Amino acid sequence: MKFHLPFIVGGLLAMSSSAFAMSLNYQEVGYNIEARGARAVVAELEKSGQLPAVENNIKLGDDNWIAMAPKLASAGNPKFTEGVKSALSSALIYNPAAVLKAVSGSKILTLSDVCTAPIDVKDSEAKANFQQRASRTLLTIKNSDMAGPRDSCLAELKKLS
Repeated sequence: MKFHLPFIVGGLLAMSSSAFAMSLNYQEVGYNIEARGARAVVAELEKSGQLPAVENNIKLGDDNWIAMAPKLASAGNPKFTEGVKSALSSALIYNPAAVLKAVSGSKILTLSDVCTAPIDVKDSEAKANFQQRASRTLLTIKNSDMAGPRDSCLAELKKLS
């Protein structure tokens, strides 16, 4: 059985490259945003095909990625900004306090942008289900400092019905 060394090495490089792309580190991204600016970092992430992974990390409710969302959204990439908004909408179900905190300090992201159904929630039944789940998790926020944004978000979500 003969193996061709270039084929094996190429396969290993492809696997290590895709493994590297999958291990996205929020600390490294945050450092690069501070050092080089959000526009350059988002362009690099787009070139390497990692924007969907960033959106997914936000969508799953990761505190660190949610906190970075306003900087990422300010990078001047309209399609990615819409993806970030949708990811934050999804994150309302998992980490509503972090989403409200990130949005309340943003000039790019507003409560009306994120307190709505995510892009992938299309039909009325799915929107009603999302509204119910997001409202339920928002009501778990008891911090008086977050009461205003929570109530505003709940009001925005009611517009879905």
